[in-house]
Amino acid sequence: MEKIGQATTDALNAAFAGQMDNADGRRELTEKTLLYIKQLLREESFTRKILPPESVTKYDLQRDVNTDTVVKVVDIEPDSKAVALNFRGEANYSFVTGKRFAIPFFTISSQFYEKTEQELFAYEMPVIKVIEENSVKDIQEVEDVTWIRFCQAAVTATGKILTAPLSPSLTTSLLKDGFKLIDGDRLITTTMLMNSQTWDDILAFGLTIFGDSVASKVIVDGYTYDQLLGKKLIVTTKTRTTAVQGQPGKVLVPFGQVWFYTEPQYLGRFYILNSTKLYMDKIAEVIRWKAWETVGIGMGNIKSVSKLEFGSGVGGVPGT
Repeated sequence: MEKIGQATTDALNAAFAGQMDNADGRRELTEKTLLYIKQLLREESFTRKILPPESVTKYDLQRDVNTDTVVKVVDIEPDSKAVALNFRGEANYSFVTGKRFAIPFFTISSQFYEKTEQELFAYEMPVIKVIEENSVKDIQEVEDVTWIRFCQAAVTATGKILTAPLSPSLTTSLLKDGFKLIDGDRLITTTMLMNSQTWDDILAFGLTIFGDSVASKVIVDGYTYDQLLGKKLIVTTKTRTTAVQGQPGKVLVPFGQVWFYTEPQYLGRFYILNSTKLYMDKIAEVIRWKAWETVGIGMGNIKSVSKLEFGSGVGGVPGT
């Protein structure tokens, strides 16, 4: 969001509170805020960069025969094993073999947030920014921690984990060996995920890797490319989820770990039922809101993910 003056921010927050006083105003604010949240959600979740979501409607889905929910049936590549991801509470999973498997749909929701009109006037940012920071953070953390947990389940089942406990930093040799874990199964590694501290090791690769022109630019500007060794590079700052009530957050992508993936069509499916939803209301002077989405994710071939662990990253279990 572009930077604006305090007077303008105060006016926006006052207008926001005033517009919440009637049903038509609440409906208009909800629609505008939802568009903003959806845009940021797509930008911030690294899971969505690895496996871009597809929108589906209820007409694309089937009823589950065992539960009061819906599923989408997806074909499995021959001789492959798939896993469907469950976002309800503590995520469960089951491996499936056969011609097809069902991806169940469940809801990820932020908590209810409340602010009074008086509190809105104390903020030095527009209230929509406050709503976005709270609601998006909750949803995207559930997406990312669940995705990483199931990636761990996949590599544990396949054994596609390369460990280098004696290597204190990332090297191109380690990366290439990590690629081979997928490439040896008649698949192609196309994407890497690492955290920003691991990415810092790239700055030390030097002339022999980058060549003169790139190396000189890296010295001045840092490594600014979205590819490395011909692979898409996704860098995240999420080493852990947010701590709650004094408890440490869950492990996501710590230093010393790199994940490798194939192209999305060989990796799996990420479906969003209809679209992300937002509820907003005002009771007396209290403004309440929450956001939620109904999604289904399935990994169509667990051989399409591998993991590199080096140095302090060896043995770290995501999702704990």
